[in-house]
Amino acid sequence: MTFLKFLQGMVIEAQVQLGVLPHPLTGERTVNLAYARATVQIVEMLRDKAQGNLTPEEEDYLRGALMGLKNRLKQVEDQAEMLK
Repeated sequence: MTFLKFLQGMVIEAQVQLGVLPHPLTGERTVNLAYARATVQIVEMLRDKAQGNLTPEEEDYLRGALMGLKNRLKQVEDQAEMLK
């Protein structure tokens, strides 16, 4: 296990929670907004705590992954707000 593989697993988990990817056991796409927010916050925390100790590849991956997750999270939050 490398740090990059660990991060990739966290990002995949967030994508499942956001409904981007199907759940590996059920094959269904569902949204769990609370868990998705928490997972994104964990990835942000890992980025912040590892600052200065990341390889260029890890930094690039984190930057892109967090940008994509935050954009998707915002879309899902906006959709949920519209349904209220």
